[in-house]
Amino acid sequence: MDKDNKEPEEYKVRAVEEPEVVEVVEEPKEVVPVEPEPPEEKKGFFSQFPKQYWVVDALEFFERGAFYGALAVLGPYVVLVLGFPDAVYGALYSILYILLYFFPIIAAAFAEKFGYKMVLVSCLSLLMIGYLFVLFAQPGSIVILVFAVLAIGFGAGAFKPLVSATIAHITPERQRNFAYSIYYWFINLGAFSINLIMGIAFLYYGLVEQYYYYMFIIAVVLIAINILISFFIYRNPVEPQRDLSVPDALKKIIPALKDKKYIILCIIYSGFWFIYAFNHTFLAIYMLDFHRMPGWFNPQLLAIINPGTIIAVGPFLGKFVEKYKSLNVMMIGISISLVGFVLVLFSGDPGLFVTGILIFSIGEFVTHPGFIAYVSKIAPKDKIAIYMAILFVPTGIGTVVGGIVHGFWYEVFVVQWHMPKLFGAGLGATGLLTLFCLILYNRWINKITKEEDPTYVEDKGIWVKYSTAFVALLFIPVVIGAGFVAGTNTFYRTEEESATIELTDWSKYETLSGDPITIDGYSGENSDTLVTGQIGKENLISMTLTLTWTDEPDVRYGIRTYENEPDTFSLRAEIPNGQEYREGPQSNAHGETGEIILIIPFEPDKDPYLNGTGQYNITVECGDCGDLSTTGIIGFTDDGNEWQLLIEYEYYFKEE
Repeated sequence: MDKDNKEPEEYKVRAVEEPEVVEVVEEPKEVVPVEPEPPEEKKGFFSQFPKQYWVVDALEFFERGAFYGALAVLGPYVVLVLGFPDAVYGALYSILYILLYFFPIIAAAFAEKFGYKMVLVSCLSLLMIGYLFVLFAQPGSIVILVFAVLAIGFGAGAFKPLVSATIAHITPERQRNFAYSIYYWFINLGAFSINLIMGIAFLYYGLVEQYYYYMFIIAVVLIAINILISFFIYRNPVEPQRDLSVPDALKKIIPALKDKKYIILCIIYSGFWFIYAFNHTFLAIYMLDFHRMPGWFNPQLLAIINPGTIIAVGPFLGKFVEKYKSLNVMMIGISISLVGFVLVLFSGDPGLFVTGILIFSIGEFVTHPGFIAYVSKIAPKDKIAIYMAILFVPTGIGTVVGGIVHGFWYEVFVVQWHMPKLFGAGLGATGLLTLFCLILYNRWINKITKEEDPTYVEDKGIWVKYSTAFVALLFIPVVIGAGFVAGTNTFYRTEEESATIELTDWSKYETLSGDPITIDGYSGENSDTLVTGQIGKENLISMTLTLTWTDEPDVRYGIRTYENEPDTFSLRAEIPNGQEYREGPQSNAHGETGEIILIIPFEPDKDPYLNGTGQYNITVECGDCGDLSTTGIIGFTDDGNEWQLLIEYEYYFKEE
């Protein structure tokens, strides 16, 4: 009988009753039957976890609020206020993320040796120093700025593993998934709420030069709150191991580093974080450089879209992808993210810009949990913690390399060449290459698993097919070619704008109407007529284009009247900043004048505002002109129509 199986109590009693057994064998200890566990008592939402759990969630909320709030304005602050080149910010971003994603392994070892509380207070103190030193950075002097970034990187990097490890120590395994779900929720809630509050506050008080400074001051205050919580309320989840050496603690990661399949996956997966790094490197700068959003839409409001999306739809997405294989979920998520980045960088419409951010945020939430789930499944049971510690590596590789490369690309493709779509094409090509490699990896893993376990059911879906990999590879030159063909866009950054970002008080300006412009023309049926013109006024508020046409009258011939069918027109306008507006098609009522009104709104932010200043390309599109009835011997055709275009506009003006 297996020694690990418990025998029934009455069987053992009968065995010891025989005399010969009693003489030579000691009476075995009584085996107490294992009673079934009583049903778990239902507890309230907060009472189901210990107090320390909510303490560390609060720490996470304030720390992530400070970090993502500061990160939202760090790029514009470094480039537009301090005046450093884009490549310098890219390098600083890379330094920050090297520390953020590679230092946690070392910090965890320090926590085991010196105690979580001591390391926690130390890393939060570093964060406070880092945010303070950003405030003292000066144009042309990089030293203080580098020191600030190093302090933030070391502080945030040491903070990351302490909270997640504390949760693992103080929550029971059966509640671990739920505990980490709430923890992830607090991360996004911190990033969302702080940026929302500050964004609205800055919007209310105006976008002034001190805008960026205030966010770093708020970050200092939030970290100060965390230090007080850590010092007075937080408790070590485990006792420090004073006799444990740091080298011995670091040796625990070696088994995971020897797992070839895992390391290859981490390298491939870093490609996703390479493209996603754009969300934190140059997205805000790109928005400001090309006026992709109205002037009131500040970087703080931009920063709430990503976490807000995850907070709103995350739980539903998690449930939806639950039934799919983890690797397949990753590839689905990457594909979704690529669609989002294309919308952000290939469209000039503000609505599509925001929609793109929503889409790639959904892609992020689908992709990364899929990766975590996959690692948890392939990790040996006795080494799950070790494998989870390496989770930071692909994110670190992608964001670090991304920060450096994005800085170079942005400086050349965007600042010098004014081709943001080419920059987007580089991101898209990287994402497609990542998909290609993941599909091949998926095929390889399927083959290996089948050889090791004959009962394994191979995946035969699209994410293991060579044809899918070929399509991903084929689209790489297509995307790059599209980036070149898309050409340039109006680049609004100037040396003056780099020094300060400030909203103009338009209440001190007079609203004037420009001299109306009237253009007469004729368009043939199913043809386009291009009208070009210049508007020299600055600070345009709105422009109204009115197209009118009068259809030819009916024709009477003899005793019969030939009825003229309506004509159809459309109106399309491309404004100087590259955005396009369209109205129509629209037909006139029989016997009446047709009219199309196209209103182009502008939202001036800073004098001079030049979105509406320059050349306009207006296209009058004539569609079906509706022939006269041709039944009978005699017929009449309508080959086109005359039209009149009226251009009116308003602008702000202030006498010097």
